[in-house]
Amino acid sequence: MEGVRGHDYKSMAEDFEVQHQFWPEKEKPVFHAALTFPRGEELSHEKMVEIAREYLQKIEMRDTQYAVIKHTDKQHLHMHIVANRIDNKGQIIGKGLIVERGIKAAQELTREYHLQQEQGKNLHLTNMEALREPDAIRYRIYQAIQHHLPGCYRLEDLEKRLLSEGISMRYRHDPATGECQGVSFRSERRAFGGYRIDPAYTLKSLQQTLSLQQEQVLQQQLNLIKEEQDRQREAERLEHQQQQVQRHEHRQRHSLGHGLGL
Repeated sequence: MEGVRGHDYKSMAEDFEVQHQFWPEKEKPVFHAALTFPRGEELSHEKMVEIAREYLQKIEMRDTQYAVIKHTDKQHLHMHIVANRIDNKGQIIGKGLIVERGIKAAQELTREYHLQQEQGKNLHLTNMEALREPDAIRYRIYQAIQHHLPGCYRLEDLEKRLLSEGISMRYRHDPATGECQGVSFRSERRAFGGYRIDPAYTLKSLQQTLSLQQEQVLQQQLNLIKEEQDRQREAERLEHQQQQVQRHEHRQRHSLGHGLGL
């Protein structure tokens, strides 16, 4: 742990609250996650603390108070991590899609520390802090775009697919030129600009991704056409070769017949 008294939970909570006063209007200032390990995994206290510290680094919860609590009350080893969302400089940290970062961090740590994998799953991240609105809506929009975008080739395709999940897309136009300049996503009476969902989901980034996917599909079609043309040419070459062999054999038989006086 760091920046808190660990001898009892009451003192720890008091220490967290002192730092919370740097930004008292921040709701839910304490981040909480639980990392669980497959049954049979054995790790030392030092190794678990090391993993917890790297986990916090990967999810961008740095320079702040935190505590790691090991639990052995179940058949599988697990630990709880709590950290202050108000860092030591009084700034809010852990913004954005922290759940997504947490899942990615857990997967990376599984590989880096050669941890056991159970039923194809990596180090399992559970009991992640329940997201408050509007973060929960923003994360659902992120997941929907992430799911549907690979199968789209135009913005209209993405619009149609997202609409089936209750998410609408709206465009921002330049009032003077009418040029489309940005996109936002709306769900459950909440709207977010593309960048707030993810930098990869701004209008420009989406257009680039869709254009690339169009090019890939076109290239695949051209490759198929080329492969078919190559097959046809090869078939024609083999047929021509066979015809030459047959003509050669015919000439040989004809020459042999003359030689025998037939």
